[in-house]
Amino acid sequence: MYRSLVSLVPKADDLLNLDIAALGTILLTHLKSYESQPGNSVYQNGLLSQGNFVRMQETKGYGYGPQPEYGDKQTEVNQALMEAWNWLEREGILIRDPKQSAPWFSISRRGEELIKQNAREEQWEKLGVDVVKHDLLNGGIRFVGGTLENREAAMQWVRRQENKPPKTPAKPGYMTLISESRLAELRELKSPDFDFRKLIRLCEELNTAFQEESYFATAMLTRSLLDHVPPVFGFKTFSEVANNYAGGGRSFKETMQHLESAARKVADAHLHMPIRKSETLPTAQQVNCGQQLDMLLSEIVRITK
Repeated sequence: MYRSLVSLVPKADDLLNLDIAALGTILLTHLKSYESQPGNSVYQNGLLSQGNFVRMQETKGYGYGPQPEYGDKQTEVNQALMEAWNWLEREGILIRDPKQSAPWFSISRRGEELIKQNAREEQWEKLGVDVVKHDLLNGGIRFVGGTLENREAAMQWVRRQENKPPKTPAKPGYMTLISESRLAELRELKSPDFDFRKLIRLCEELNTAFQEESYFATAMLTRSLLDHVPPVFGFKTFSEVANNYAGGGRSFKETMQHLESAARKVADAHLHMPIRKSETLPTAQQVNCGQQLDMLLSEIVRITK
């Protein structure tokens, strides 16, 4: 199946910000897809034409070629693509055919393996880090599959994804509701009785909502989290956890009672209140239950390990 560059990286700025190895992999995937497109000038007789590829890119938007995929940044993109092509050649991923006077290339065995690996990572991206990691922790049979080397590659991909910085920089003075170290502990949990993927996602979305000053969403996500976790403690409702769970000691019990009372009342007030003549909006202080939530999550980690 033919895959245009814009389908692989929709935004010019994102493409231009890729490091040379990542951009080279994107370009290689694009070039490989020409094999499935009959009658094109880039891929002929089992070889790739650098000259025809360059001309195709340079004629975009000049009335006799396709429209530029990246608008007024197409020229910058073309320069970056040529740098990526040179990197692929230098790394031995694209091999120039010595029988041709013009620059025609084939994809090396290393290049073919890189394409396969990129396809696997795209599939893992669709599944999500938590799904892939959970599958690997259970043998990697359901989703990852393949050889031991493939499962090891999947684990390396998981580690890279987990070590990525946040998609948007934290605002000055910003503190997450759920610490990254606590999230890391949750991601490591294994239980035959509970799947923690939803809990982890709720925590991640709580952080995002709080950072973006989406305080209605923060209050409602906090309530959702409280409704989600009681079975871990052997109860059906969080009220039962707060009043009856004895495993965390007196301090834990008092903190959970406060969390149950304060967080639920704040969420209910915003969730169920109809429109009025005059309104006040929630503030960060009103919806910040970070300390209490951390004590709750730490107890989940403790009793699950």
